[in-house]
Amino acid sequence: MIDRDLPLKKQIAKNIKELLKKNDLNQIKLSELTGISKSTLSDYLNCKTLINISNVEKMAVALNVAKSRIDPSFETQKELSIKEKKIETIAAHIDDDVTEEEMKVIKNYIDFIKSQRKK
Repeated sequence: MIDRDLPLKKQIAKNIKELLKKNDLNQIKLSELTGISKSTLSDYLNCKTLINISNVEKMAVALNVAKSRIDPSFETQKELSIKEKKIETIAAHIDDDVTEEEMKVIKNYIDFIKSQRKK
């Protein structure tokens, strides 16, 4: 059985780990700050469970970040629009003879490269 949520689970786990490190916290402390059980946090960090909306909100408040910083599916249309404009700006510097399909491939490649960054 394929876990269709696995890419999102992996991104959320990565985001939480980065935020823990940035805030010099561990799972126990985050559990205390949010009221989320240690075992549930462990499941999120090990990509076993997809985080629920309530827990995204609790973590965002405890860590003083936007919900989208934990779960990228919370990105607002404005945030997505800004990203698209940046990609369009880069793409504008490509020759006019690029097809629409080639442009999609270029945009996808840019997104892929960004996703590979180690922060």
